[in-house]
Amino acid sequence: MKRIVKKNMKEFRLDNEPKITSGFTMPDGYFDSFEKRLLTQLPKPKTKVISFLGRAKTWYFSAAAVLILLLSVPLYNNYKLNQEEIDAATLEDYIASRSSISEEDIVNLLDESDLEKIKLDLNLQDKDIEEVLESNNNIEQYILD
Repeated sequence: MKRIVKKNMKEFRLDNEPKITSGFTMPDGYFDSFEKRLLTQLPKPKTKVISFLGRAKTWYFSAAAVLILLLSVPLYNNYKLNQEEIDAATLEDYIASRSSISEEDIVNLLDESDLEKIKLDLNLQDKDIEEVLESNNNIEQYILD
């Protein structure tokens, strides 16, 4: 085999040529203190403190919400039942069963709006009043009352 060598190229062999150094030289004892230097440069981890009450806070809030709901339903029902108006027959039966309440006590408890509700429009004429007074023997009792 014949080698063809071009004039512009220089012949070289890898075994004979000097090797190129990398440019990085490691100082003596570099890896002995490497771990300590690396740990000092890292940020220190902050310990996270989780309190017992912090974890249980959601349970406290949920228990409070359930307690509020349990108490609000009976209170709401009680309030709604007290707001209903009492019909006249029930009120009359109640007053009749309570004989200790006098008419004067009832009159003292009434205000102007109650009197306006009770007010009846009776068309009584003098002739009707005279007939009632003549038919009744206790005229003096009517006058005194």
